[in-house]
Amino acid sequence: MRGETKVADKLWLRVITPSSLVVDEEVDEVLAPGELGEFGILPGHVPFITLLAPGELIYRKDGTEKRFILLGGISEVKDDKVTVLTEFVEDPSSIDPAVAKKELEAIMDELKDFGGSSKELKELTRKLKLAQIRAGIG
Repeated sequence: MRGETKVADKLWLRVITPSSLVVDEEVDEVLAPGELGEFGILPGHVPFITLLAPGELIYRKDGTEKRFILLGGISEVKDDKVTVLTEFVEDPSSIDPAVAKKELEAIMDELKDFGGSSKELKELTRKLKLAQIRAGIG
């Protein structure tokens, strides 16, 4: 019919760090940790750009789900393509829970005695959020 717009049934997801292209594949859905809260992307989503918070990036493809931990970053959605630029990506299955807990405790101790600038506090808070996610309590 005239005037109808065909909506794609898949998205193309690219997750990029400074050192590698981590994901470059067709997916059904993307869930991401935005600075203002989690958001989901399905085919046909309106274009937008947003900042990402530390958290889990989840994507679904053919009934399976894959998760990654992000330190934050930026995401662009346009023409059924989702591009995520981030400094750090980690597969949760590679995390040693005991090490993650020790890292969390070290950051919490650092916060107790913190006397730095607001910029340093923001970075430490970001590291705390990541450590909480890695330790499974975020």
